[in-house]
Amino acid sequence: MSFDWTSVCNAIGEHFSSSIGDVTNCLLELSLEDIPLKKEALLTLGAASNALRNLKSLKLKSIEAVDDEVVEIILNSIDEGSLEGIDLSSNSQLTDEVLSSIRRRGTNLRSLQLSGLRNLSAIALEAFFTPIDDLPSPPMLRKLDLSHCSHDEINDAVVMLAAKASSFRSLADAVNSEIEISSSVNPENLVSEITNSLGLVHVNVSGSSISDKSMEMLAATCKSSLEELDVGFCAGVSDNGLGYLVSKVARQLSKIHVWGCAQITEDFLDGHDRVDEGGLEIVGVWMKKSGGRSLR
Repeated sequence: MSFDWTSVCNAIGEHFSSSIGDVTNCLLELSLEDIPLKKEALLTLGAASNALRNLKSLKLKSIEAVDDEVVEIILNSIDEGSLEGIDLSSNSQLTDEVLSSIRRRGTNLRSLQLSGLRNLSAIALEAFFTPIDDLPSPPMLRKLDLSHCSHDEINDAVVMLAAKASSFRSLADAVNSEIEISSSVNPENLVSEITNSLGLVHVNVSGSSISDKSMEMLAATCKSSLEELDVGFCAGVSDNGLGYLVSKVARQLSKIHVWGCAQITEDFLDGHDRVDEGGLEIVGVWMKKSGGRSLR
């Protein structure tokens, strides 16, 4: 069973939240977006522990009253290991504290969407994706959306750690690896540590400060998994970085978004390794003098 009340009813309030408690152990998905719920109603929703305990997908998007406390209460009502996807995008009150709640309850998390959360810091995100004693292992994500967060806070270190966490077979693999995330890391050294069955599939870091180092890390850790990448408005990503990524990642990579990347030229657009064979769509190149076989 699932509830999806996305952008439909301004009258939804405490009665709706309290009525969730009548659902017993069978609610698998809860999706609320752009609904004027008050904080009290959201806390009531979190108190409906029996209803949410088996929840697999939680979406609380663009709801003014959502803050760190609300998310913590709701997540605490979900059984550990149950939640597989969470979307908290466009909630301006959320801070680094929310990452701690997600880390503790999202032990089986596969999709993390935090688009537009401008209060998140690089330090907290790095900690979120780092093995730490007495905390569950970092989530092995398949989908990561950190688009439109604070430009400087979404950087190469964050992407490298997220990619590494998603690709190791276990926490022990990550801890025992001698590879350190730094500006001098050689991603090629990671290949022997990575299992081909894991890795990020969808990555959106639009509007961030990442550089070609992130392209190298994604190529090393997501070679057999990456299908879609959004680096729109990422001025630090170059023709060389994207070209390297395309040359290393397998043929399942089908789409790269480059909106707002004026630095990407025909050297990549007409020269990457898959221009002739097709199957790779470059989205966001709106003006081009020639070529264009893989563009939209």
